[in-house]
Amino acid sequence: MRELPRAARLVIVTVVAAALGLSIFAMGHIDQWLPILVFAVLYVLADSLPVGPGTRTAGLTITVTTPVAIAAYIVLGVWGGVLVALASVCDVTRIAPVKRVFNAGQLVLAVTAGGAIYSALGGTSTLEPGDFPKVLLPALVSGVVYAFINSLLVGVVIAIVENASSIRLLRDILLRTLLPGVAYSALGMVLAVLWTQVGPLALAFGLLPLFVARWAMGQFAAEQQAYNATIRTLVQAVETKDAYTRGHSERVARAAVLIGQAVTMSEDRLQALEYAGTLHDVGKLGVPTTVLRKSGKLTKDEFEAIKLHPTRGHDIVRDIRFLDEALAGIYHHHERLDGLGYPSGLKGEDIPEFARVIAVADAFDSMTSTRSYRSARSVEEAIEELLICRGTQFDPQMVDALVLAVSHVGWEPAKPPTAEELSAQLGAPVFDDDDPMIPEPVDEPRFVVGEQAQRPTIGEDAVTS
Repeated sequence: MRELPRAARLVIVTVVAAALGLSIFAMGHIDQWLPILVFAVLYVLADSLPVGPGTRTAGLTITVTTPVAIAAYIVLGVWGGVLVALASVCDVTRIAPVKRVFNAGQLVLAVTAGGAIYSALGGTSTLEPGDFPKVLLPALVSGVVYAFINSLLVGVVIAIVENASSIRLLRDILLRTLLPGVAYSALGMVLAVLWTQVGPLALAFGLLPLFVARWAMGQFAAEQQAYNATIRTLVQAVETKDAYTRGHSERVARAAVLIGQAVTMSEDRLQALEYAGTLHDVGKLGVPTTVLRKSGKLTKDEFEAIKLHPTRGHDIVRDIRFLDEALAGIYHHHERLDGLGYPSGLKGEDIPEFARVIAVADAFDSMTSTRSYRSARSVEEAIEELLICRGTQFDPQMVDALVLAVSHVGWEPAKPPTAEELSAQLGAPVFDDDDPMIPEPVDEPRFVVGEQAQRPTIGEDAVTS
């Protein structure tokens, strides 16, 4: 916890302290403990079913505990629901104690808010068959409030740690909790009716479909792990062949996602964009190693061989079905807005959006990384160069998006090489195809026309992007 910013620690302590106070107060307002114990055991069992590591598309997460918590405050009242939520501190998964306590605290506060809203809107715990229409609205509204508070408390800590925009945080939380909150509220109502009309055993059967759905989500998460392992293997192969750009793919993916977020891409597209950024240079596996590692000036034929890497990359990954839109980003990331790029010489809006994003991210990381022939440029210098090339080489919208994102969240460039790494770079290439400030390493460099007249085209990213 010490590594967290002070503001984040303050939020965590405040949440835990408030939850502890509410829990102590709740204990003094309970008459029957057996129903609470049954709900608490069911909650812990539901929470123990593993889903596996999440992906960027976090909106697909299915939780079994939320309907249980909602049913608890409907049937047991707000204070009974608080004590059921407190049972989440018994989480059997291997998470840090601080996180476990904070999770329990946020759930207690969310149940308190949801239960209070349910009661304030006229909701009752005596659910007779004719009461359903009367309590439906209180249940739905309270469920949305529960989901919003639960997500908000986690989001605040994440926003502080990542220095993210508070406006974007609120918007994302609203979008992610509104529909799930309504759905979970309806399920919570069904569970509450089953409890009151049939009994606790029926409640367990009512949860069975959710357990199946969560198991299916676990299979999806395992599939995502396999996808990520495939991508890591390909990236490691590229970096083994062209070790000089080690870490470049991950940083390009990170910058691309920042741009995608700034232009409000959906979560699914952000995941695909991250794949495209990570694999954009995979085609270098098809470029002769002697060309990639050549320390002198490239011949025209050698430069043409390097320019084939987008095509090679597309050929390598085109049969990987989960990449989808990422394929266009990989294939066209060296196109230029003015049509002077490759492999297809596309111009303007004809260039796929992913490719226009990666072109900017690729050049930005190249300029802010140390090379054998120069030290890393500052973030400010790299942004200045992107702005110079804005509208000719790079899409203005994507340049502006990166500038905005970096101003909000900052950027951590590649770490400067150690003395040993610098020594190993003797004889390393004196050309970076992604650097917009380096002329093409051939005998007769081309020139950009129009606004950038007399400015040499800039390596692969300059001639492309």
